[in-house]
Amino acid sequence: MNNDTNIWQDQEDDFDLRNFLFKYLRYWYWFLLSIIICLTGAYLYLRYTTPIYEISATLLVKDEDKGLSSGMDMMAELDIMSGSKLVENEIEVLRSRSLIEKVVDDLNLTVSYWKEGSIRDVELFDKSPIKINATELNLFAYSNPLYIKLLDSSKYAMLDESKAIMGEFLYSDRVDSPYGSLRVFQADSTAKNHKALANKEELIKVQFSNRDALVSHMIEGLGSELINQKSTVIKLSSENALPEKGKVIMHKLLDEYAFASLEDKNREATNTLNFIEDRLKLITSELGDVEQDVEQYRRSAGITDLSTEANLFLEKVKDNDTKLNEVNIQLKVLDGVERYLASNQIGTISPSTLMVNDPVLTAYLSQLSSLELEREQLSRSTTASNPFLETVNTQANNIKQAIRENLRNQKSGLLVTQSSLQALNARLEGAISTIPRKEREYVEIKRQASIKENLYLLLLKKREETALSYASTVTDSRVVDFPYTSDKPVKPKKKIVALLGLLLGLIIPAGIINIKDLMTNTVQSKKEIEDKVGLTVFGEIGQKPNDEKGEILDVHSRSFISEQVRMIRSNMQYLFAGSEAEKCKTILITSSTGGEGKSFVTANVAASLGLLDKKVVILGLDLRKPKINEYLEVINVKGISTFLISKADEADLIIPTKMENVYMIPSGPVPPNPSELIANGRLNELIEVLKPSFDYILIDTPPTTMVTDAELMAPLADACFYLIRHEKTPKAFLEHIKGIKTKGTFKSLNIIFNAVNYKNSQDYGYGYGYGYGYGYGQAYGKSKKRNLVQKIRSMFKS
Repeated sequence: MNNDTNIWQDQEDDFDLRNFLFKYLRYWYWFLLSIIICLTGAYLYLRYTTPIYEISATLLVKDEDKGLSSGMDMMAELDIMSGSKLVENEIEVLRSRSLIEKVVDDLNLTVSYWKEGSIRDVELFDKSPIKINATELNLFAYSNPLYIKLLDSSKYAMLDESKAIMGEFLYSDRVDSPYGSLRVFQADSTAKNHKALANKEELIKVQFSNRDALVSHMIEGLGSELINQKSTVIKLSSENALPEKGKVIMHKLLDEYAFASLEDKNREATNTLNFIEDRLKLITSELGDVEQDVEQYRRSAGITDLSTEANLFLEKVKDNDTKLNEVNIQLKVLDGVERYLASNQIGTISPSTLMVNDPVLTAYLSQLSSLELEREQLSRSTTASNPFLETVNTQANNIKQAIRENLRNQKSGLLVTQSSLQALNARLEGAISTIPRKEREYVEIKRQASIKENLYLLLLKKREETALSYASTVTDSRVVDFPYTSDKPVKPKKKIVALLGLLLGLIIPAGIINIKDLMTNTVQSKKEIEDKVGLTVFGEIGQKPNDEKGEILDVHSRSFISEQVRMIRSNMQYLFAGSEAEKCKTILITSSTGGEGKSFVTANVAASLGLLDKKVVILGLDLRKPKINEYLEVINVKGISTFLISKADEADLIIPTKMENVYMIPSGPVPPNPSELIANGRLNELIEVLKPSFDYILIDTPPTTMVTDAELMAPLADACFYLIRHEKTPKAFLEHIKGIKTKGTFKSLNIIFNAVNYKNSQDYGYGYGYGYGYGYGQAYGKSKKRNLVQKIRSMFKS
């Protein structure tokens, strides 16, 4: 646990917020340029993107399962279509394909009319001066626009997708074109604005949409959700570029939904009315015939009225026949219910409850009717294996089983009643036979007329009840909020687009900077050196200005680089603090690869030491590629290589330079075996001879990663200045330097960070290179500010 805590603390300590911020702030102009471009792009996006508005409406669905009831209707006792509805099912019905197809067909949404603009096209919708009835379209029509040009009040020109005229036609005539068969009609508003459109020679762009694809798109774009899970209020929403068009579509959807709901509810009553009307026609015809028979018999038989006994028998027979008729009707109704139960097809209409007298059976049939409606709606929008549909089927089967039990009991009772009434009829008919023949025959005819009349009155009563129920039918839903549009576009959201533009303006340059850092394989900062090598940088030397000529700095100037060299000179007293003050110090100067400035640093450090009246001798021990003698303008005819092969004395090799108190022994001719010469022991003798005469011996050596010369001379040096050049030394060589430190190859290993370009360095904030603090920089004059293009170009320089 403690180890994990220490690791976490180390990670926190490693994070330097200042360096992290300065890493990006150095490229502030990149961020500024990126933000301007991205915000401009956001503005253009908002300018050229069609705004989208949201159209919303709320619908209340009466659902008994969630506390609502249809019992508040004043005609509830006659409402044979009442029943509970699941609001979830109604949501699916609202999104059903059949309902959306009706909306598309009624509003002719497969054809859209547009006015071309310089920025974006604008849909005309109800403002279009023409309407097109496309009777038959092909695939070409769905992928290519059609153009219509109004010529006058009787004809128009049709143009293809390239705006080439295909012909002139009369309004309402059928035209067979490459798009298919269609007719063009003038809209109601054409007479008012036809001249204005014709004068402007504007073209009406017509786009055709595939019906199935458009229906699928509208279903996907139609949102439906419950406002509250405990309520049955549904919020419908859609998006459209034209608010008025969206409202018209939403209105039409609600109307079609209400119509479909009423159609389902009235289907039972309609069937019942049709049945009653058919029976009434038959009974009316039979009743007319029977009444004519009564009148004719009375005239032929000369009977004006019946006797008291005959009237008594007739009244009894009429009452008994009425009861028998009611029993027979009930048995037929029960037979109809049995036939319905035997059918398992979805969409079969349940029998009417108006003719059923038993309240239990009426309740069962009402429940079954509600379940059948629910099953039919679910079958439109779900598969047969849907768990909700299976649950409804199970409930319907249970209700049917209960109805069958009820039917058996009722039919048993009705059959007993029927037998009893038939037996009473037989007794009454036997008693009627005792009265005179004419009166008996008249009673029989009168009896048949009475039966038809009672049946006729019963059917009239039932017809009025059914018609009253039909007229009082209301939907199980109510529009709470009619379609309305949002006051502002929902797409695109201006604030979000502007924020995204701003974020992209920050993210893009930050990403480029990070990618650039990842792709950069050279050392970029002092912190990077210290982290990888594990040594504190001993000194820094900035990049030499372009207007500074020569490799030797003006040691008397107060330029920033000169001050840095002096700082290295000052730090050297702490480097040799434990040694004798008058003892000669030997310093080896090397690097990882060529071109890192060893000779430059050696020459300028020597010049700076010479200002303190210190005698300095520079040994040019880069025997392979000597260069420092050129900086010091020393002739390299003979030198150390000559001494190492014993062909010259040290006194003959020491050459004074143009710098005060600074001498040099050049490398001499390039030998074929430099490493062997260095290792022969003569170099140690040379240094020992020089020590009494000089305060400092600076040894300029070749790179350590290429040859072993520097490591061979390591025992001869009191300290080593190891150069790392900013944006030049590969990062991979830092591991090599760390290995030298670990092995202890040099007695005192010190890092000098050379040629630091502070404008590109991650260790310093913006502005460090423009004055460098404390008033330095006047030796080079005022720094020239770079323009934005120059700064951008500098980013891609390695």
